[in-house]
Amino acid sequence: MQASTSGRCPTWTPRTRATHVSPRFLCSQLLPQRAISFHVLKDCGQHPVQLECYASHSTYTNWLDEREKERKQRREIFTLEDWKRHRSNSRFLRHLSTIKESGVIKGVVRPVCFVIALTTVVALYNHLFTSGALPPGFPAAPAIAIEPIQLTSFALSLLLVFRTNASYARWDEARRKYGSITTTGRDIARQAFAWFPSRDMEDKAAIARWLVALAKSSMVHFQGTEQEFQNIMKGVLRPEELEWLTRIRHRPNFCIQMITKIIARAGLPTELVLRMDENISTLIESVAACERIINTPVPLSYTRHTARFLMAWLACMPFSLWNYCGWAMVPIAALISFVLLGIEEIGVYIEEPFSLLPLDNLADKLQRIVQDMMVEHQEIEQCLVNGGPAAPAAAGSGQAVVPAAAGSSTVAVGASSHFAGEPSGQAEQLGFMPAAP
Repeated sequence: MQASTSGRCPTWTPRTRATHVSPRFLCSQLLPQRAISFHVLKDCGQHPVQLECYASHSTYTNWLDEREKERKQRREIFTLEDWKRHRSNSRFLRHLSTIKESGVIKGVVRPVCFVIALTTVVALYNHLFTSGALPPGFPAAPAIAIEPIQLTSFALSLLLVFRTNASYARWDEARRKYGSITTTGRDIARQAFAWFPSRDMEDKAAIARWLVALAKSSMVHFQGTEQEFQNIMKGVLRPEELEWLTRIRHRPNFCIQMITKIIARAGLPTELVLRMDENISTLIESVAACERIINTPVPLSYTRHTARFLMAWLACMPFSLWNYCGWAMVPIAALISFVLLGIEEIGVYIEEPFSLLPLDNLADKLQRIVQDMMVEHQEIEQCLVNGGPAAPAAAGSGQAVVPAAAGSSTVAVGASSHFAGEPSGQAEQLGFMPAAP
C-alpha cells in the first residue's frame, strides 16, 4: 500500500495530540519528510501504514500512552491549604526533591541525552586531538565561532517565548470557556427554579438534569473519553434519557436543545424567556469556543520551525564551546539544552488544555450545587407559603423539618440525602439521581 507523502493531517484528534506533545517530535523534524508522513498518516487513521522506519515503534507507542495517562494525574483543584503550600519558602527544596517526577524532565530526556552525547563526542575528539593521541593525518574538529550562536540566541528566545505565551493563552481560554458552561448552568438553574410555575416541579428537575448532562457530555466531547461515557453519565439522567443521549453524535448540542425546549414549554412571559435565551446563547458560544481550541492547534509551521531551529542551534553549540570551556562544555550544554527544551516542552504540553484541566471536578461541583439549589428551592417555597422559616430539626435526628403547604403533611428532608448512595427525600421526589460521593 502506497502512502501519501504530503505530511498533512486534516483533523486534530487526541491521537495526533499525543504525537504532537512528544519530545520525539523535536527530533523527527530533522528526519526525512517521508518518515514524518508515515507517522502522520498512522495517527490520522487514513491508512493502516506500518511504521517500519521506526524500529522501536511499539516501545515508543507504549511510552506515548504512559505520557497521556500522566496528564490525567496532573488535573488539580487548589484549596486554601494548597495555596499556602504553593507559596511557602520550602517550595524550592520541595520541587528539587520531586525532580524525578517532573513531567517536563520526562518529556525532554531524550533530546537532552542526544545533546549530551554529541557534546561528549566533540569534547573527546578535541581532547584526543590536542593531546596528540590521534594518529597523524586526523583533522581538527570543526569549530564554529561563538558570535553566530550569540546572535541567533535572541531569535530563538523570542520564538520560545511567543510559543509558550500562545499555548498559555489557549489554556486560559479553555478554562474560562468551560467554566462559562458551569457558571451559566448555575444561572439558568436559578432562573428556572425562581420563574417556572411552583407546581411545575417536573420541568425544574428536568432542566437541572440536562444542565448537569451538558457539563459532563461536554467534558467527554472535549477530552475524547468516549469509552467512559456510560460511567460518567451514570446517575445524571433517567435511563430513557441516557439512551437518547447515547445515540446522538453531538451531545452538547442535544443537551442545549433539550434545555431550550423545557424553557419554551414552561409558559413564561416573553421578557423572561429572552433573559434565559441569552444564557442559552452563552452556552452555545462556550461550547463552540472549546471546539475551536481542540480542533485548531497553534499553526504547525510555527511549531515545526521552532523545533528545527532549537535542535539545530543545540547541535551547533558544542562546536563553539571547547575553546572557552574545555570539558566543562558537557555539563554546560546539558544545562542549556534542558532549560531551552523544557520551555519548548511546556509550550507544547499545555497547548491542548482539556486533557490537563480538571473538568470532572468542575462538572461534579455543578451537579452538587444544582442539587443543593433544588432542595433549597423547595425549602424556600415552603418557607414563603407558611410565612416563616422552617422549624428546627429535632435534636439528634439529622433532619430538617420543612412545613408543608396547608392541608398536607410535614415533609422531612435528610440533611445529606442528595449526596447519599440512594436517592431519598426531596431529591427523589424531584427526579434527581444521587451525585458521586
